[in-house]
Amino acid sequence: MDRLALLKELTLLPGISGFEYFIKDFMIEQLGDIAPYEQDRLGQITFTMNGQADNPKILFIAHQDEIGFMVADVMDSGLIQFHPIGGWNKYTLLSSPVEIITQKGEKHAGIFGSMPVHFIRNKKDTPPEIADMFIDIGAKSRKDAFENFGINIGDPIIPIPYFYYEERNRRIISKAFDDRAGIAALIELGKALNDTSHPNTVYLSGSVQEEVGGSGSRTLARTIDADICVVLEGAPADDIPGIPFRPQTCVGKGAHMRVYDPSMIGDPKLKNFFIKLAKKHDIPLQVTLRRGGGTDGRHIQTSAHGIPSIVCGVPVRYAHSHNSMISLDDFDALIKLLVEFVKVYK
Repeated sequence: MDRLALLKELTLLPGISGFEYFIKDFMIEQLGDIAPYEQDRLGQITFTMNGQADNPKILFIAHQDEIGFMVADVMDSGLIQFHPIGGWNKYTLLSSPVEIITQKGEKHAGIFGSMPVHFIRNKKDTPPEIADMFIDIGAKSRKDAFENFGINIGDPIIPIPYFYYEERNRRIISKAFDDRAGIAALIELGKALNDTSHPNTVYLSGSVQEEVGGSGSRTLARTIDADICVVLEGAPADDIPGIPFRPQTCVGKGAHMRVYDPSMIGDPKLKNFFIKLAKKHDIPLQVTLRRGGGTDGRHIQTSAHGIPSIVCGVPVRYAHSHNSMISLDDFDALIKLLVEFVKVYK
């Protein structure tokens, strides 16, 4: 499977926080024949790539989950009330299509709605709050939604998938690049290391529930025995109008490396190692300081006696919305950087 096909299949799979099993199964399908793996009760998975030495142990972690919604209740009219899972930009929701996945695995298409502008006086320029929105699946009543559609409170809701590749600039549009780009990087790294000699032991971990506080990585941190950690993320791009500072995470300008965000400070030694490695191999790398956000690294770096950690990834425009954009060039740069890192880190 080439990288474009890999990204397509991963982003089109459903897997909001707490319902990541499709992603875990896909990882096993891709890596299960080349590396032993262990699973935990939350649905996290870790593949071990043995090298020439037991130490150092390098953990690469990406989260399986995407943001989405959950059925909160059903109105008497059959309209669905929902609760956001993860941080959503409310301005992107209205008229966007979604699917509700029932306990039987059936999918029901729906659309976000709110009061039309025709019935709003003096508030046409005021966007509705998420609490004022609903999802319409065509159910005629609350009873119809429960009995005919099989809807239950707690059912996951995901954006209806869309995938487009613009080959002229190698740009991809799809949902959930945060963090399916990171999961794809784990898979590509695992396949590359299967044919590459390396002086260390590598763990490739897919965590769960990162978008709702990182309870998965908090559990993983208690059981994983690693010397360093590289967190792989779909990093929100800042090369768009309205950002009040100079862009540092630009689509098409290389892999992303984060030295700081409010959840952790990137390890200085790892930062310098990656910068030197990128210069040596002519790999475009964007060194970034983030004023907001956080990753699984906040739990990993404080586990046991402390695991020095840093965040790497690819820039993602319009993250945490129905559709986002990445550059395949950036993804290629990230994979090259990670492979070169593992080949020499000891």
